[in-house]
Amino acid sequence: MYFWNMTKILLLGAGHLAFHFYEQFKACSSVQLIQWYNRSIEKIGFAKEQIKITDQIDKLEDADVYLLCVKDEIIEPLSEKIKTRGLVVHCAGGISINELKGTSRKGVFYPLQSFTKERSLSFDELPFCIEALEQKDQQLLCEFAQQLGGIPHIMNTEKRAYLHMIAVWVNNFSNHMLHLGSDLSQKHQIPFEMFRPLIEETFKKALSMGPQNTQTGPALRQDLKTIQKHFDLITDQDIKKLYLNLSTSIQKKHEQ
Repeated sequence: MYFWNMTKILLLGAGHLAFHFYEQFKACSSVQLIQWYNRSIEKIGFAKEQIKITDQIDKLEDADVYLLCVKDEIIEPLSEKIKTRGLVVHCAGGISINELKGTSRKGVFYPLQSFTKERSLSFDELPFCIEALEQKDQQLLCEFAQQLGGIPHIMNTEKRAYLHMIAVWVNNFSNHMLHLGSDLSQKHQIPFEMFRPLIEETFKKALSMGPQNTQTGPALRQDLKTIQKHFDLITDQDIKKLYLNLSTSIQKKHEQ
């Protein structure tokens, strides 16, 4: 309905997600990024030859969509300062649509992905969680996601909160496990690169077969002797507790 014509986007924020949106908008012929706002203009100074940039919230131009890519605690106060009747959307997984204040139309445009400035990332088939107070804005955001190559999913605040919590489990917590493993390998002078094939196969199997069908290891086998040996090798008390709790969780999950 809306995105067959050039759509004017105004980007707010300068974190990892904002950077990736900037790169994606440059490559999308159906989207025109008309302005980029950040309270510290130095962080977006590199883009000043391509688009207008500003650090003045009262100097924002008229746009179809105002895209807030900012920290969760900034969403409410920043949205209240945007004087527009346009569509203001935040991109946070765990924040209610009601955190958006002011007189604007309101929505959520949350991409389910982990973003890092230093790593290029395709938006093709990327899930976007869409929420809006008005049907026309919901349709607008769905078409926006599709124009970027993504897949829109209509999802209210309550459901998105569960999705965000699960994302923390599968992304942040699993990465933390890798971080701890990397620390242990460094401590015992074992190259972490040796674990690459194991890590890749673990996640490939979980995705293709389902994680409930791919669990292996001493906890699953009830190999108490090996578990005790590992427990004795770990000197950090916090990691000892974590190892024991995870082993117990695996055993309970598979005790049937």
